[in-house]
Amino acid sequence: MVIILKTFFIFKLNKEYSSIAIKTPYNIYLLLFSIYKQNKKNLYKAYNLFDEICLSINRDFFNYYIYNTLNILEGYTKYRYIHMYNDYFTGEVSKITINNSHIKLKSNKDENVFIEKIKDIKDLFICDFDNNYYIFTSKKRMKTR
Repeated sequence: MVIILKTFFIFKLNKEYSSIAIKTPYNIYLLLFSIYKQNKKNLYKAYNLFDEICLSINRDFFNYYIYNTLNILEGYTKYRYIHMYNDYFTGEVSKITINNSHIKLKSNKDENVFIEKIKDIKDLFICDFDNNYYIFTSKKRMKTR
């Protein structure tokens, strides 16, 4: 059996770009996609643009939050800043890695356990660049700082 994994990138937007994303999230998606597709010649410009749009990820907060909300589930494992979920009954296979600049999620499901849990966190922009899929979590209450 072959499992096809989708890759999601999760970014924390700053206040100015969060207000833009509320009105036109597709424009933010296009900015992040252009940064994602940059070649090595324009890497410095892409890094500066990324630094202007996104905040750094509070790794300890996300690590603690994900662990506390999912550690009761059977099939959940954690090693440092990597969380994995393998559900035998639904067939979901997901792995989330928390980095300083972004969070990377690989899953065989669009609606997976990690996305459902982090939707409660404000100003996150979740992208699947390969499938032109994005979500902005603007109307939630929880803050990371």
